[in-house]
Amino acid sequence: MVARVFAALGAAALLALGPLSAAAAEERSCTVEAIDGPEALGWHAGEWSPLAAGQAVAFEAKVSTGPATRVKISCQDGIVVTVGTGTEVNLATLAASDRTVILQLIEGIVGLVAPAGFAAFDVRTPLAIASVRSTEWLVEHDRADGSAVFVRDGEVVVRARAGGWFTLDTGEGITIAPDGSPGAVKTWGDARIARSAQALGFDWQ
Repeated sequence: MVARVFAALGAAALLALGPLSAAAAEERSCTVEAIDGPEALGWHAGEWSPLAAGQAVAFEAKVSTGPATRVKISCQDGIVVTVGTGTEVNLATLAASDRTVILQLIEGIVGLVAPAGFAAFDVRTPLAIASVRSTEWLVEHDRADGSAVFVRDGEVVVRARAGGWFTLDTGEGITIAPDGSPGAVKTWGDARIARSAQALGFDWQ
């Protein structure tokens, strides 16, 4: 289970990866499985409206959560996206038959479970592109603190814009500073993991 994270200072081009499996190329149906909290909004067709459990996720939809709200989105092919507190994320091609799954994390934190068989699953922040084949991980972005990636299960390979490769194994994370430079790969302590898990809720606690 290998993911790749490419540090960048701005928007980056989509990674060119191999073909998807037949199962992953099928039309993907995703729904809002659960909402924990009072402030969950969805953007579609040019407007924000309240999200509801059981609601279908549209192509290029966005999700925004308040400081005490979390949203869990599940797809029929096994993808699970957990949107943490205080987050805005563009789900982009999640609900589509596109060959590549793309999410754009504008601010906040998302947790992801991507099953085996995907050739391309990208989460973009203003500082990084994180691509996965099969793993369980989270991505954070804060304008002041930069972007961070943590692997709950699997392996992540990080390529910094300034040069060098960094491998993240289960339990390890890396932070990319606002200027685009990566920190050291570290085993995250209980307090650091708990902080992110609290923001995500659901299965991440």
